[in-house]
Amino acid sequence: MGLGKHPQVRRHHLEAVAYLVFGVGSLVLFRYSDLDAHITWAHSAAIGYGIAALISITPLPAGTRRGRLARIAAVTGALIVPFVMLLNGHHQTQDEVGVISRSGNLLITSGIPYVHHATDLADINPYLPVMALFGIPAALVARTGIDPQSAWNVIGDPRLWCAAIAIGGVWGSIRLLRARSGWATNAAVLLIASPTIALEMCASGVDLPLAGFLLLGLALAATRRPALGAVVIAAACAIKWVALLSLPIILALLVARYGRAVAARFVAFFVAASAVFVIPAVLSLSDTIAQVVEFPTGHGSTPTPARSPMPGVLLASLGPDGRVAAMALLAVCAVVLSTCLVRWPPTTFAAAATFIGAGFSCFFLLAPVGRFGYLLIPMLLFGLAYIARRAELSRQPMSAPVQPL
Repeated sequence: MGLGKHPQVRRHHLEAVAYLVFGVGSLVLFRYSDLDAHITWAHSAAIGYGIAALISITPLPAGTRRGRLARIAAVTGALIVPFVMLLNGHHQTQDEVGVISRSGNLLITSGIPYVHHATDLADINPYLPVMALFGIPAALVARTGIDPQSAWNVIGDPRLWCAAIAIGGVWGSIRLLRARSGWATNAAVLLIASPTIALEMCASGVDLPLAGFLLLGLALAATRRPALGAVVIAAACAIKWVALLSLPIILALLVARYGRAVAARFVAFFVAASAVFVIPAVLSLSDTIAQVVEFPTGHGSTPTPARSPMPGVLLASLGPDGRVAAMALLAVCAVVLSTCLVRWPPTTFAAAATFIGAGFSCFFLLAPVGRFGYLLIPMLLFGLAYIARRAELSRQPMSAPVQPL
């Protein structure tokens, strides 16, 4: 009689474990981080995840939508409350937020989003021109003469617009892939509320638009919208050059699924859009090379602070031999992924997203410089790949049962 409830109970218990793991991660961050934004987020998130875990395992009255209540608690604690707290202007912001705001102002005033010959860390803009677009709202708000302490300044905060692109990319991809279901929505909410993504949304947001554009562009390409998909992918590549790693996989998907003509159309629109997006970078090529290429890779005159203890960073810290070992491992990963791509080209969004997520994971884990926040990009790719795969399987007709002899 109670057997029908077992799968649902098991699902709630699995969600409780996830929330507990999320909460432990928040407490670890609170213990070891010295950044005000991280500590503020961890306080709120740990409470939200803890309440969500309790709701998932505590007996509740019949008919109570336990899963929804738990997700509301997690989203409130990990996203809504810290987002409001960190955007109210009373907490120290991470340097990236100021960099984006300043680059937006520079783009408006000079057409070039870079401080010429920047040497101070706070003046360096490691992003390509499209990222400066997220700083334009702050520049426009500042020009209105609004009191710096006014709540209206939140409208210009780059984190708000970065989060909007990421959420829009996730939901837009789900709609394009026809994965709209209660399960898909719940999975997407749980993914966005996970610590890596929620913390990034509240604290800096810099990797979110890249992830959002990648997801949406890949979904557009996978659903045979090569022109629009190419423009969106070009926007991702005009935020960070690392997004170029996705191009071979997207082209393999288009060739395998729709043919070379569709792939050629994608390339044409990608090149045209990219040429437009990078114009501000070309206008100051020396600053672009110094700040966008040399600085993030650790070859600039100013050392990069992106040195989280990732495997590649730890290897590089051992000296020249360790750096060579990290690059050799990267080369091995590139060969393996390229071989798999040639032998088993992706034909679905899920397969292509998995390929791209694997490529980014290898790159971020083994690069000589890096930080944990980068991993939200493969996390979102893997998460949407799983959601899309489940949607594909649910649409497949069930085979007829075999009749007994």
